[in-house]
Parts: sequence; structure tokens; C-alpha cells
Amino acid sequence: MPTCRLPTLAGVSIRATGRSRVSSDRRGTVVSYTGHLIINGRQVLSPEQIRAEWTTRGAAAMHEADRTEHSDPYGHAWAKGVAGAYSTAVALLNAWCTELGAVGLPLTDVVAGIKVTRAAMLEQTPTDTGEANRLSLSAAASMLLHLADDLAVTASYTWEGAS
Repeated sequence: MPTCRLPTLAGVSIRATGRSRVSSDRRGTVVSYTGHLIINGRQVLSPEQIRAEWTTRGAAAMHEADRTEHSDPYGHAWAKGVAGAYSTAVALLNAWCTELGAVGLPLTDVVAGIKVTRAAMLEQTPTDTGEANRLSLSAAASMLLHLADDLAVTASYTWEGAS
């Protein structure tokens, strides 16, 4: 059950789906839930929920890449780039969930790591890359930026028991 700690409830609207428990102490408000957490009208996923969602979406992108391999070379290249972005982001988030978070690495560092990976990928792309490969890299770069932005929302909250 994901558990999110909010330092204050002043001006904050919280809704949780599934089973939920809300409690308060000196350090703020703790929300534990089984479904989804909605804060100020925006769904906020826990790090584990994001990891599961990204894994599923990455597998779907890989399936699409396999499906289009012989029939649509540009669709294949795009899907391959998207799948690669998910795979990269999941690997970084998995390291945080299984080891790095437990030793105190902030989740915001994973966001930064995704952005650095994107920048390095773009910077190191050879100039003589073919059109399909450029499309694949463009898809990966775009998706990595999107994933970093999504994870930044999660990283702006404190997650208890997330490690």
C-alpha cells in the first residue's frame, strides 16, 4: 500500500481510491491507499506504481516494434525508440526502488539521471546516422523527457516505505 506524506494540508485537496487511511502527526499528513491518489485534482503515482506502469508501457512499445518490424520501418523505428526510453527509465527507477532509495538517494536524482541520459544520448549521436535511426533516437529523447517530467511530480512528494 503506497504511503505519501504531505507536510501540510493547507489548501490541499486529497482523494484516494480503493482502501485508504489518512492520519496526521507533528510532521504532517500521511495518506495510505490501495488505488490511486489524487492531490489537487492531479493523479499522483507512487514510485512503485510508476515503475509498474512504465514496465507495462515499455512492453507494449516493444510489442509494437516487433509487430511493425517488416511492415512499417518508420513505425518500427519510433516504437523501438519509445521502448528503449521506457527500458532505460525503468532500469534507473528500479535501482532507486531496490537499493538507492534505501540509502538516501533522493528520487529527484533519478529524474536528473533520466535527463542526463537523454542529453548524453543526443550529444553522442553520430552525424551520419540514418533516417530510421534518427527517428528512433528522436522518439527515445522525447519519451525520456516526458518520463522525467512525470517522475518529477512523484518526486515532489515524500513516500514512506518506498525504498
